Amino acid sequence: MSARPVLDGINPMTWRRTVKEIRAFGPDLVVLPAWTFFLAPALGWIAKSLRRSGIECCMIVHNAIDHEAAAWKSRLSLWQLSKASRFVTHNRDLADQISAVFPDGAVTVFPHPVFDDFPMPQGTLQREAEMEFLFFGLVRPYKGLDILLEGFALSDRKDARLTVVGEFWQGEDDCRRQIAALGIADRVELIPRFVSDAEAAEYFARADVVVLPYRSVTGSGVIPTAYHYGRAVVATDLPGLADVVRDGETGWLVPVADPSALGKLLGQLKRSETDVAGKRAHEFGATLSWEGFAHCVAGTADGTAHHASVATGTNGNIPER
Repeated sequence: MSARPVLDGINPMTWRRTVKEIRAFGPDLVVLPAWTFFLAPALGWIAKSLRRSGIECCMIVHNAIDHEAAAWKSRLSLWQLSKASRFVTHNRDLADQISAVFPDGAVTVFPHPVFDDFPMPQGTLQREAEMEFLFFGLVRPYKGLDILLEGFALSDRKDARLTVVGEFWQGEDDCRRQIAALGIADRVELIPRFVSDAEAAEYFARADVVVLPYRSVTGSGVIPTAYHYGRAVVATDLPGLADVVRDGETGWLVPVADPSALGKLLGQLKRSETDVAGKRAHEFGATLSWEGFAHCVAGTADGTAHHASVATGTNGNIPER
């Protein structure tokens, strides 16, 4: 099935056209994402209009409010959420946030499924060190790359290398200055751009451990990717990460914003340990299927059997506002 662009988030005329086309299609259920204030007015208005036509609107919530958001941005995001029939999200903490604001809403929790359609690596990247660490994804302040750089320096590992792969939204110059000031330029590889799935496969294949030193988070697509490639994870002990990182089994958890604790762990890890954890990560990831997630979104019972849980208010449905 091909996609056809219809909606422009800043053009209300397209909002009306989108609603008209959806009504003509006649669905029982419409699924909308909730992740940024920028699209909240458009998606909230569409959900409100569709619900008035008797169409159920399930919102997949990635963020209840934007990371580092101003108050007005948060209000826009919450306004969109108020137009949902019910919610699906990837971690219990975010579900609790939603339930606190919308106590009459139904929230289903299903951990982020593992990507199973990424390409297999071809082994094009050679190992450069005994231990290879990887930071992957868009670089934003809340993701804590500066904490990782400090922790990596504190680990004092001369047999390890850190590869940073991801487009910088801001702070690339600051990052380069920090690397130079810490004296680790010879052990840090910076790839400050978007990479294709095929390139990403090579970086994950070369890594021993994928590191997520986030300051805050509601969920991560990086961990499912790591699990898909059988890679262990080091992550901060936040609800959105701890829900899917089994400490000491599929990876390791460290305190939030603690470079010393992170550096100590990175300094102690051995490849024999990360290899075992990577195998367990792959096995655990196989249980987090897209089929199960689809059942949750569709509202069918099958998907809630193992990993999903449901928090429901008084009537399991948010009244129209």
